[in-house]
Amino acid sequence: MDLMMSINHAHILKFDLNLLVAFDALMSERNVTRAAQRIGTSQSALSHNLGRMRALLSDELFVRSARGIEPTPRAQELADTVSGVLCTIQSRLIEPEPFDPATDERIFTLGLTDYLESLLMAPLLAAVHEQAPNVNFVVRPIDQDYPADLLDSGEIDLAIGKVDTGNELHKRRKLWSERYVILSNPETTGQSGSIDLETFLSTPQAVIVSKDGRCRLVDEVLADRGLKRRAAVTTPHLFTLPVLVRDAHMIAAVPASFARAWAPVFGLAISPGPVGIPPYDISLAWHTSSDRNAGNAWLRKMVLAALEPVRAKVLQANAAPDVAMVAAE
Repeated sequence: MDLMMSINHAHILKFDLNLLVAFDALMSERNVTRAAQRIGTSQSALSHNLGRMRALLSDELFVRSARGIEPTPRAQELADTVSGVLCTIQSRLIEPEPFDPATDERIFTLGLTDYLESLLMAPLLAAVHEQAPNVNFVVRPIDQDYPADLLDSGEIDLAIGKVDTGNELHKRRKLWSERYVILSNPETTGQSGSIDLETFLSTPQAVIVSKDGRCRLVDEVLADRGLKRRAAVTTPHLFTLPVLVRDAHMIAAVPASFARAWAPVFGLAISPGPVGIPPYDISLAWHTSSDRNAGNAWLRKMVLAALEPVRAKVLQANAAPDVAMVAAE
């Protein structure tokens, strides 16, 4: 059957675009006041649209809770569909916003970990300001996991990180693969060779964690084997770890490229991990609705170009022989 003939146009007329916009804003904000501010309408108008949608779908959609409003199971079921419809309208029907790097004044927001910020921002700024003197940046700190919610809400334009979540609403490009190694201080551990499993599990560790308080990749591998390490301190700040390893009786699992850059500075040893922790991908990610946006497309090209020499060094670090070594003082 012809798809257009199967559409009930009279019924769809009841579902005007404002209802979908209101629903999506409420799903993102979970607060009527903030949702109304986000879409530039009044609370009463937003509540009216929500009432219309409740009647059409025969579901409450959102219920009050101690934290604001929470979606019903039916609302959660609809969330991706509604967001996808709005993304399609924005990217396919609305004319992409023009962008002239030589003259435009724009602030781009990047979601980065502290380590990736240290790798990217200096070469990116140097390259950008040659072409776009009026473009500036805001860096939004993110944890080690993929910040899909920040892309969905439009709080960041691009994200660079470990992409292990997300859906068809997001696009991504792999930059490189990282692997974990162990940083240690031979003066405190008494070992200059590889860290064995017994030492790894018994020695206090400084652990880099995501916002849920876990380092999923390492801890899940250990849990699968019925093992657990001793997390003496957890922190979202990777650059804190070499200091803790040097000055306290601790070890730390860190990305290999980070270890090879900073172990010589702190006089630390690098050891392969004693358990089979798989490598993980670092990717550039953006929202589908930004795919055809001229400014976002230009920024993606600039980021990729700025990261190319960095990528070469990271790949070299990760491809280095996986043997124990003691960094020079």
